[in-house]
Amino acid sequence: MDVDLEVLIADAERSGWAPEPSRRLADGIEARIVVPLSSRLRTALGPDEAAQLARVIAWERCLELAVDPPEGGVSWGYLANLVRWRLQDAVRAEVVRRRRHPLTHQLPDGEAAHRPVLGQHLDRIALELVGEGLALVVGRRLIRAAADGPPFYRAGIVARVCRAGATRSQAEAFAWLLRGGASQTSALARLALGEPADSVFADPAVRRWMRVASGRDQRFFGGPSRLGHRRAAGVEWLTATNRAA
Repeated sequence: MDVDLEVLIADAERSGWAPEPSRRLADGIEARIVVPLSSRLRTALGPDEAAQLARVIAWERCLELAVDPPEGGVSWGYLANLVRWRLQDAVRAEVVRRRRHPLTHQLPDGEAAHRPVLGQHLDRIALELVGEGLALVVGRRLIRAAADGPPFYRAGIVARVCRAGATRSQAEAFAWLLRGGASQTSALARLALGEPADSVFADPAVRRWMRVASGRDQRFFGGPSRLGHRRAAGVEWLTATNRAA
């Protein structure tokens, strides 16, 4: 498949994702992304699981790139990196799962009637940010920067979102929305686990992350810790002192 990725995405998008242009894009993904997957990823996840994950991730990315392409353009190498990073994150999650106590593997898994793909959850977060006053194109750009690891630690997410043009407070909020922490599960993880979106976005902590991520509140130092509250109080005291002076 020698056709440029940009051409295939543009053809599919202009056609309204008609069957024939979509098939050509899918064939390109198969030849340029799925077939060359490393043996390490195939071994860690299983050959079928790794290939299917790669297809889903690549297709989701193509849908996003059709709407909001990066300034530098896209290529097969760019897409391959995005897929590899997400698969590496899946490998890390699988390693952690296998290290759990053996008895936890005997617990039955609950079955969900429908599990939306990750891209739909990210789109929902972007739309919620629009409701807080952030432009949709900006929200999607910052979400893509946050998700385009590695690493997927909060510090790495914060650095990428800052480079994409956000303030430090906004970047911290995006890290909590998409990565979360030991004290609080991210909004993205809660959606992926099947929790209703209305419940997730009604949570006061998530609402605050949304306000900060949209740029409406710059007094944000991280999660819901006592230290964060003390720092916020310190900022308020310092602001009042400066105004009095």
